[in-house]
Amino acid sequence: MTGNAQWLGAVDPARREAFERALNVAGAGNTLLQTLIQRTVQQIHLRELGAFSVLPRRPGSGNAEYINRRTPGATGGSWVADTDAVPEETGAYAQASFPFKTLVSRGKITRKLQATGRSYGDILAGEMTAKTGDFSEKVEEALIVGDSNADANQIDGLLTLTQATASQVVSQTTLAAGDALTLEKLDETIDRVKGSAARSDLVIMASYQGRRLLNAALQAQQQFNDMVEIAAGFRVRTYDGIPIVTSTEIPDDLLWDGTTNTAFTGGATTSIIVVNTRYTYISELTPLTVLPLAKTDSQFDQFDLYWDGALVNANELGTAILGGIAA
Repeated sequence: MTGNAQWLGAVDPARREAFERALNVAGAGNTLLQTLIQRTVQQIHLRELGAFSVLPRRPGSGNAEYINRRTPGATGGSWVADTDAVPEETGAYAQASFPFKTLVSRGKITRKLQATGRSYGDILAGEMTAKTGDFSEKVEEALIVGDSNADANQIDGLLTLTQATASQVVSQTTLAAGDALTLEKLDETIDRVKGSAARSDLVIMASYQGRRLLNAALQAQQQFNDMVEIAAGFRVRTYDGIPIVTSTEIPDDLLWDGTTNTAFTGGATTSIIVVNTRYTYISELTPLTVLPLAKTDSQFDQFDLYWDGALVNANELGTAILGGIAA
């Protein structure tokens, strides 16, 4: 096919040649069109940062968060006759510390990549934003399964801190393989948490699998959970007035020995964590910070992310775990 419009070639022979070439080249519709790319970068991950999202954050100072704890005496008082001396009884005091630990990461974008992607968007800013999400997931992991005994540079997480007090671990079963979740045991776990009567202070944390098991238990007993809005505007389901928050860092392969989780991998159970946010919070010496670094090489730009903080369990009775749930 050829184009014979006189205006095309008379004015500009080169334009006529280009026009004829476009009409004659097979598949021109695919090869000569500029590819248009949707500007949103799709992040391929599935994350629910429950603890990092809902736990209160308080500014920290010094090298650690120090908490004074008091254990009451055996009795609150004594009944005496009018001639008896008053017995003396005082509580016992102890100090707990939660050292601040540092999590860091570094990103790098080459100069050429930024130049070639200039028409698409700000590549450096996009990578900073995306890497912040990756970094937050690492913090969430530490808030759940962190163990300073396994890694001295790491904070202790909810599972580690809670299991340090034996009374705060409720067993769904003594079997290593776990057993089906029951609402009776979940109620017992909630009752173990100090201040559980004030439901607005409590949060139930579970993995996706743990949440599904809880939903199944509710449906089996024909109970229905409402919705409630929590921090950051999230609307979540509730159980007995307590928000159910999902964390993708709660393992479904916990190793259960009948009374406690002895390892965070290698097993076949999951746990549900109940937290009173009045007593359990994140103390931040340095909030999550993104810092562009000075250029030392014309070939690339670098940036660091860092966070200094600790998970504080101010009261040993402020959290409880329901363990041994077959996942």
